[in-house]
Amino acid sequence: MNELGPEAVQLSAFSLVIDTSICGLRFGLVADGADEATWLGGIDEAQGSAARLTGILNDGLKVCGLTAHAIKRTLVSCGPGSFTGIRVGIAFARGLSAGREMAAVGCSSLSLYAAALCNRRGGPVAVYLPATRSAGYVVLAHSPDDLRMQPISVEDCSELLADFPEDSFIVIAGGWPALAETFDQIGKAYTIETASSIADAACFEMCRLVACGQAFEGEIGLEPIYLRRSSVEEKGNFVAK
Repeated sequence: MNELGPEAVQLSAFSLVIDTSICGLRFGLVADGADEATWLGGIDEAQGSAARLTGILNDGLKVCGLTAHAIKRTLVSCGPGSFTGIRVGIAFARGLSAGREMAAVGCSSLSLYAAALCNRRGGPVAVYLPATRSAGYVVLAHSPDDLRMQPISVEDCSELLADFPEDSFIVIAGGWPALAETFDQIGKAYTIETASSIADAACFEMCRLVACGQAFEGEIGLEPIYLRRSSVEEKGNFVAK
């Protein structure tokens, strides 16, 4: 985390990162020209997190010696994730930008996490985020620039991942015990990560995207990608941003 002096903070414009899609809520404040977040904050509890958004952000602004007027752009995760969580995050981003000359754009924090993990491991990665015991979303990253994200049932994961490269690495978010049995049958290496650790890493990648100047290139909408059974049943396909 960067340590900016008072004068640097006062002169900087900031981008706000919001992710309420994976676990509770995550915030990040990134100063223009900084190579990492100046402040990161959040909570794991989803229940009641909407009521705490403003308070947590205000705490972060206070730590940085800022007011909300320092925020010039907002990057918010549009999913996949919980129906309520995504709506809260997008609504908050839209509310901040309403009536102000401030850009608010979306991304998929899960796909950013998968791309970063693929880059670090140097090989194909699949990240599975369950919605229920039988359905969820999977991001297939053949390379950091070759991602496919889609809703899928657990039953179909066996067939899908059987065709994935032999040296692939699979990450399962959360702790559904039944999922381990299914993925054991696939016969590929996998690990189970807590949703909170994936949310932390995903928020870090959102901040990195802002710092490297790529987050606000072009027009990126705020279309939500809901993590729910109907998404899987409809077999809708989404291309990761």
